[in-house]
Amino acid sequence: MRSMTGYGRLSKNIGDYGYNLEIKSLNSRTLNINTFLSPIFSPMEINIQNFLKKYFKRGSLKVFVDIKFLKTDDVVDVDVGLAKSYYNALSGLVSQLHLTDDVSLDILLKFKDIVKISINESVIEEAWKGLEEMLKEVCEVVISYQKEEGEHLKKVISEYLEDTQEIVDNISENSSKMKETYREKVRNNLTTLLDNFDDLDEKRIEMEITLLAERSDISEEIERLNSHINRFKRFIESEEDSIGQDLDFICQEMHREFNTIAAKSKLLQITNFSLEGRSLVNKIREQVQNIH
Repeated sequence: MRSMTGYGRLSKNIGDYGYNLEIKSLNSRTLNINTFLSPIFSPMEINIQNFLKKYFKRGSLKVFVDIKFLKTDDVVDVDVGLAKSYYNALSGLVSQLHLTDDVSLDILLKFKDIVKISINESVIEEAWKGLEEMLKEVCEVVISYQKEEGEHLKKVISEYLEDTQEIVDNISENSSKMKETYREKVRNNLTTLLDNFDDLDEKRIEMEITLLAERSDISEEIERLNSHINRFKRFIESEEDSIGQDLDFICQEMHREFNTIAAKSKLLQITNFSLEGRSLVNKIREQVQNIH
């Protein structure tokens, strides 16, 4: 089981390039990938996102990529003619305005169209090979971190789950008592309301009481809760890569069953148990929000 919280960082020289790569992962209902890299390598962004989708199904990922050239390449183009035009125009302006400032290189470099970085497709492809290797290593580091966090979450959730099972068992033990209590309450109410109770059809009265009692029966809800708890346990013990959404759905179903039991309950004790169960499910669901 993996958490969605993870971190990995790696620096390495591969071939003609030096790489610095950092990945941070946080909670998110879906997979969101934000990539930060130099504009000259922006063609790699789609490749990076497609690569990460193989390793992550949920989470908010921030990917920081820095690639340096280790050898001199003709990737910088300087438009000397344009630089001269800027220089002459600015020098003329200085003269006309009787300024004392000089037109320096710093000023010329503020015009972005003078210096351009030109990288051909083969350079991008070569740099991507090294980055792909780096991504694989860092993803494995992040996943290792997530699994370690996942073990902690598993321990916390398992404790809550055991408490929830105990609540369900307590409700089950008291459910038969609730049915009999309800039957007795209905009979007593009928006795009080009807003047000629002895003259009524006893079988008909019993049938009506049984029908009313069945409406408060919670055996199906108890059965479904046990099923949900067992299914939840199977998920957290499994080797499945992404289970967070499944667990969240199970929590919703468990919450619904406890609500139904509380609505049907005719015993204060069972009502209190169902409220405790609902509270535990909320605590479990809080933890589930961080599961990949």
